[in-house]
Amino acid sequence: MSRDLASNTATSYASSHVNPIVFVKLEFDPSSAGTIRLHNGLGTYTWNDGSGNVNWLGTGDLGQISTIQEGDQISPYNIELTLSGLDAGLVAEAVKEVYYQRPVTLYVGALNDDDQLVATPDVIWNGFIDTMDVRLGGDNGDTLALSAESELAMFERSSNLLYTNASQQATSSGDTFFTHLQEMQDITLDWGVRKSGSGVVDGLDEDDTKVPDRMS
Repeated sequence: MSRDLASNTATSYASSHVNPIVFVKLEFDPSSAGTIRLHNGLGTYTWNDGSGNVNWLGTGDLGQISTIQEGDQISPYNIELTLSGLDAGLVAEAVKEVYYQRPVTLYVGALNDDDQLVATPDVIWNGFIDTMDVRLGGDNGDTLALSAESELAMFERSSNLLYTNASQQATSSGDTFFTHLQEMQDITLDWGVRKSGSGVVDGLDEDDTKVPDRMS
């Protein structure tokens, strides 16, 4: 799939000497660890990802991202992220996180000879965290190992909702669409059969035959 890159970034990638850089955004619960922004270079870069100018911290060679796969089929490809040498406080917060289905975004950019971004990085992948392993005290310090699924995985995941009044109330409280569903389940309808007490339609006899016009 082709990507629309910023013109300066595209020009840099087309040159014989390329300085690529990849940024990762992990959106944890705002009330705890919040959003973690990292990149696979050194130092700190500041740029606007849509939420204002924010800092992105470098992990250097200690950050690894698996190959991003795409194909002709609509399939939920996944990626693997390994982030080592992280701040101990950050890892401690991540350990307590409810990480499942938290958003992950990858960006790609390019650097000039002065290690400055040539343009605002572009989104190359969106998805959600599936699994997260925390490894403490390794040779490269504390490590987060993440497996994330692309947004297409949502199409293969059951919503766990049923066509029942209980499910409807859980998502749309007060909606009465399924209120009488249980009663309708066992009801018997005799289409085309008149039952006693149902009345007589004007112009028809009780057996639904037309009543002859009376001569005055």
